[in-house]
Amino acid sequence: MRRDVIEAFDKSQAELGDLNGVRERMLRGGYAGRTIRLDKALHLAAGIAAILIAALVIGTFAYIRAVARPNPAGGFHVPATTPLILLHDPATVGQIDGIAWDGRSTRRVGDGGVDGGTSNPAGTLYATGTDIRDRTGKVVGPLANTPPKTARVAWADDEIHYCQVVPAMYGGRGPRNAILQLVAPGGNASNIASIGTYGPTQNTPVPTVAACSVENDRAVVSEATVSPGFSVRDWVVQLSTGRILWTHTIKLPGSPAGVGIVATHDGQFVAQSIFSPTSANATIYGPDGLAIAHVAGWVDAFSWDGSLAVTSPSATSPVSLVRWQDGTVVWTGQAGLPFRTARSEPGGTRIAIGLIANMSADPTVAPTINLYVVSADGRLVWSKNNVNLA
Repeated sequence: MRRDVIEAFDKSQAELGDLNGVRERMLRGGYAGRTIRLDKALHLAAGIAAILIAALVIGTFAYIRAVARPNPAGGFHVPATTPLILLHDPATVGQIDGIAWDGRSTRRVGDGGVDGGTSNPAGTLYATGTDIRDRTGKVVGPLANTPPKTARVAWADDEIHYCQVVPAMYGGRGPRNAILQLVAPGGNASNIASIGTYGPTQNTPVPTVAACSVENDRAVVSEATVSPGFSVRDWVVQLSTGRILWTHTIKLPGSPAGVGIVATHDGQFVAQSIFSPTSANATIYGPDGLAIAHVAGWVDAFSWDGSLAVTSPSATSPVSLVRWQDGTVVWTGQAGLPFRTARSEPGGTRIAIGLIANMSADPTVAPTINLYVVSADGRLVWSKNNVNLA
């Protein structure tokens, strides 16, 4: 299981130029441009016009700066619908910072960030160890009381809800039926369907939510069983009714080095990857559960529209961004840097790919993560070293 860690993030502030004294400079310029030989009426009219024009431009600049400039006390003067990538602050433990998808830096979002916490796709909400907070750091509701309580929620694509898997009943020992739930911050959890087995042990791990799509009315849940034998099962569930749209189980001989399930945000495409010590391969399933493509490599993540996949061909091969339908490689990461995490731009085509730059032999020492934001045509939009996504 992957673990998120708090890493350093070089904060920067993209602001407009210095506007100190601009009012006086523009007024002086307006007056200087007048013709001194005009009669008094024209002289006065030109002066008034110059003052009004200067005041209008100054007011426009002031408005632009108020919109573009972050609030030093936290939060952003940007439209609430503007997606942001949230990151842990390097200098202050628990502080969450944000950065726009085009690379324009922003300041502090809020506090309460914890190891393993996640943000929704647009970065408008994020989870702490106990609650859900908005972009200003305000608490909008507690985390649902699940045993154990976790900040790693599976956010929905409506930017409000999240999915989680809980045991069918509390108390007792041994495996129990698992329940898929849909939760809104501050509201009650809704039971959707009985999915898999809740047995938090090595042989019966807790089922994982790979996608939670309120917009497309479906969720993707997967479960791996280590003993007896190694098998992987995944389900696609209709959120509104709890109906299983499709499911399949794959039994594998022996014990592979790794297996993983990832899906597009809307649950339309599901990739099942098998990793051996020397190679990896993946099968991509379509909306009806039928296999539609095979990929030479482990599929780590999808772009928002599902056309691109982040892949790791092997343990030693560079991470790539691939048009999986035809196999075209559009971007290749630096050799020797394995995949760690990814975010897809909501409603856009860019994808943020986090690669491990340095992994310590000491498990208590956090790895160093480099973040690369790549466009659909393979252009590197921007990159930043020593970060940890929230």
